[in-house]
Amino acid sequence: MCKCLSASQVREDLILHKTISYTKFPILLAKSSLDSSEYIIKTFTKDDASLSSYLREKQILSSLDHSNIIHYISNTSFRVEIPHSSYILMEYAPHGDFFNLLIENNVSGEKLIRTYFHHLIEGLDYLHSQEVAHLDIKLENLLLGKDFLLKIADFDVAQNVKDQLLFSQGTENYRAPEIQAEDCQDYKAADVYSAGICLFVLLAKTFPFLEAGSQYQNDFQSYKRFNINSEKYWNRMEKFLKNKIHFSKNLRELLNGMWTDDITKRFSLYQVKQSRWYNEPIYSNEELQVLMGTKLVSN
Repeated sequence: MCKCLSASQVREDLILHKTISYTKFPILLAKSSLDSSEYIIKTFTKDDASLSSYLREKQILSSLDHSNIIHYISNTSFRVEIPHSSYILMEYAPHGDFFNLLIENNVSGEKLIRTYFHHLIEGLDYLHSQEVAHLDIKLENLLLGKDFLLKIADFDVAQNVKDQLLFSQGTENYRAPEIQAEDCQDYKAADVYSAGICLFVLLAKTFPFLEAGSQYQNDFQSYKRFNINSEKYWNRMEKFLKNKIHFSKNLRELLNGMWTDDITKRFSLYQVKQSRWYNEPIYSNEELQVLMGTKLVSN
């Protein structure tokens, strides 16, 4: 569990340090003058669209408590002035996101990737148990905390699974086909699909499918081809990757279940956890601390 300072301890002792991301909702780094602890401030401009995202993310994050979900800190007493903005105070994940970790070759090897896939699935399982779907699972939204645990972050498009109207359009090449088609009936199933995409990208360092019209579209990568004949798809994919990675029978069975376009047959998180590939060896938290600590120091 995150041992972050409470709002009553933080108060005005937080000092804005720098901006670390200039995305749609800028991310600021703040430090406590009490003990140099670091925190993230996610800022939202006070226009109607941003305010809606702010209220939704704050409401959702404040109700969650899990080691694989970024930790929300109540900002009731937080007095740093950020002009024309609302903000959310959260724990800081100092090792960045999994997209950059992949690029820097800090996440490689099937056992390590399986370990972090466990973290992702545990976080999603908890999230879904709270009747919340993330709806934008991608490597950029998966962070590595100071304890080397994966943390699911960025909940500004998350929704209650019972909501009738879907607000999110997801992210190209990560989103489920039904979200792309604007006909998503099962938000949890959409998260499962995206988690499978993340797993593949971590293993293969490329996307398994690219949406029509993508500037990176490749003839070897076709979701339609996959659903017509998955075995042929996997064989062609291995050739495309020049046999640098072997997709074992167990791995193929897992991803086949997570990616099927038939929502009634797509794996639930329970089925993911029961799959043979998922239950192959992983690292303990203690082993992970040593391994990732060595990797990040050496790079």
